[in-house]
Amino acid sequence: MKIESVFKDNLDDAAPSLKFTTVWQQHQKTGKNRFSFKKMVAVPVAALVSLVVLLMVGFSFAAIKDKTDYPFVNDTSVIGLWESVDLLDQPGQFVPGKNHSEDPLFLKQLVFYKDGGMLMAVNKGNAKLSPTQYTWTKGMVLDKQAKTNSKYDIKEINGTTYMFFEWKCGDYTYFHMEPPYFVLKKVNDKDYSDYQMTAKSDKIDYPFVNDPQLLGSWKSVDFVPAIEEFKPGTKLTPGELFLTRFDIAENGKIGGMTSQKEIPDDLLTWTKGLIIEKKGKVASKYEIKEIDGDTYLFYEWKNGNYIYSGMQPDYYVLKKVK
Repeated sequence: MKIESVFKDNLDDAAPSLKFTTVWQQHQKTGKNRFSFKKMVAVPVAALVSLVVLLMVGFSFAAIKDKTDYPFVNDTSVIGLWESVDLLDQPGQFVPGKNHSEDPLFLKQLVFYKDGGMLMAVNKGNAKLSPTQYTWTKGMVLDKQAKTNSKYDIKEINGTTYMFFEWKCGDYTYFHMEPPYFVLKKVNDKDYSDYQMTAKSDKIDYPFVNDPQLLGSWKSVDFVPAIEEFKPGTKLTPGELFLTRFDIAENGKIGGMTSQKEIPDDLLTWTKGLIIEKKGKVASKYEIKEIDGDTYLFYEWKNGNYIYSGMQPDYYVLKKVK
């Protein structure tokens, strides 16, 4: 019997705040950035049953939301480029020159620049520095979208400057697990405020072709790595989605909302099969599918991961408002 099946059958009956399938998928998605599955061990069925009972009685899959509305406080010691050297459960485990992680580290580099700005590189796509939703204030890295507040601590060890950075991924937010720590070594003290990144751009000069199916209001219901991974009634990405709604009108007009603000009327336009952002020079494909009597729009999300890091876009899934 699989661990997933044991938890799902019991926990979903206990009516938690999030369905187990959602949390399990999120763990599989984000946990890969932390763990080596070579170290997994078998768990006795009796222990599993006990854990299920404990979870049914006292645990709810409510997402952790940290306080993120802190004022900016400068920290000159953090300015510059930092490169990951290890990933640990606790900072005290760090030994310079010894790597505790068997797998390549997901986080490759972090840049802190003046006034709270940051760049990040991960070992995915082209692994180059790109914009990130992270900001910083003294002692903390803030993600206002994911509602996480990650502490950082800088230490001098044997003449080298290291940062110990809490990694609050989905295991922290949805599984309430203690965050691990990335250890990063300082590379330089440069201010990267004017750092020039190579941006990928799409062909955007397409003639307008009408698509009556696209017209109307669409509400976001999920965010998935691939179209075939969407399952109606199961949310792969828990929590609040950044893109919340599209309002699509005649002659290429698009409005809508994100979780933070209204989408400007002149930001996006459309032609059959494509939603185009002319300023960012990206043309995102869309597909419309009928599933179980409902109409869904699958929209390529070409954010910084695509533009600067060369990654394949994920998809927003929007359901047509009847």
